[in-house]
Amino acid sequence: MKIAICDDEQRFRQELHERLSAYFIRNQIDCEIREFADGQTFVAVNNTFDLVFMDYQLEDGNGIDFVRQIRRVNPNLLVVFLTVYAEHAIESIRLNTFRYLVKPVSDELLEEALDSFVKLYKYTKKIIVTANGKTYYIDADDVMYIEADKKYTSIRTVSGQIRCSKSISEFYSEIHNAHFFRTHRSYILNMKYISSIDKKTVLLSNGEKVICSAKNYDEFLKNYMSYLKYES
Repeated sequence: MKIAICDDEQRFRQELHERLSAYFIRNQIDCEIREFADGQTFVAVNNTFDLVFMDYQLEDGNGIDFVRQIRRVNPNLLVVFLTVYAEHAIESIRLNTFRYLVKPVSDELLEEALDSFVKLYKYTKKIIVTANGKTYYIDADDVMYIEADKKYTSIRTVSGQIRCSKSISEFYSEIHNAHFFRTHRSYILNMKYISSIDKKTVLLSNGEKVICSAKNYDEFLKNYMSYLKYES
């Protein structure tokens, strides 16, 4: 997952970055966090972020205006507005704001927001597949595994299979979250559908098997145990 912090206070950005990093390390979730000191730079370099912590009032403009701009190219972006004035929350509601946090942000409220975000991210993340002249928006939760097949990549979902020319590495960059693990250079597996595991193959709930390489096995098992703990 990818998170942005857009705030013109350097000290606050750094502190929030550290708190976010500690949360994701503690929960064993891979996350890329980037900082932006102004809204214009954030809008210009938008990198399909999943969540942004946006200061309500930046030196170069209003955070709400920047969110409106970024939503034109990234409509699924979740936004946590940050401010020292609670009354600003009413205006932000019109943008379907995910959370509104008043500075200084308490540990309890930040943790609650992140817990909610992680759960929402896991079950609403979409992957984009273009095949045979059509574009498909597939719920990541419905993907059982992705397999590299020579020049093509096959996406196996609960309802069928789609082949496209997009590389498996590109998919892993997009889909990499708590559900998924690259068990082999040719496979990305959704751990939700695991039935049993041995050191060479993973049996899925539909009876199919996915290869697990020896070098990835220990890390895969560690991630799967973490996944089970988080899901329970």
